[in-house]
Amino acid sequence: MRLPLLQHSESPSLGQQYFPLARRLIACAALCQALVACAVTAPFGEGVDSQPTGSIPAAAAAAKPSKPAALPAALDDEDRRRAMGALAIALDPQGNGAPVRWDNPVSKAHGQVTPVGFAFPSKDLVCRKFSAQFDTPAGARIEQGSACRDKNADWTIAELAPMKAD
Repeated sequence: MRLPLLQHSESPSLGQQYFPLARRLIACAALCQALVACAVTAPFGEGVDSQPTGSIPAAAAAAKPSKPAALPAALDDEDRRRAMGALAIALDPQGNGAPVRWDNPVSKAHGQVTPVGFAFPSKDLVCRKFSAQFDTPAGARIEQGSACRDKNADWTIAELAPMKAD
């Protein structure tokens, strides 16, 4: 079916111009109403379990601590941030295995993280052993431990203890 062409002197009526747009708007409004109706919840009666399934337990949903608990207490927040940055670079499985230094000119704290051995899998995480040196105004410490990287590429110290003498 072919529509007749309008001459320049003829103009479409107002209904012909806006009817297709009005139909689309009405269809969109009806669809939105239907979707809103799907989101409305009704109160359950007696004997119906209202506990959501697949929810995350409160303990697992707790936020990560801002400071890694294993780092020496003499480090301030900025020292910890810099030390964890050096740890992430040093332990990267794609890295060259070289020690990575960090320092904080404000607190005068500094240190070094040295990867030990190769990365290994543990509980669906990538882990790696390391040794770390921390020099703070409170004194120097050399420690050894391991850290694991999660799926978001965030490293968490799994263990850290004073270096054992060989």
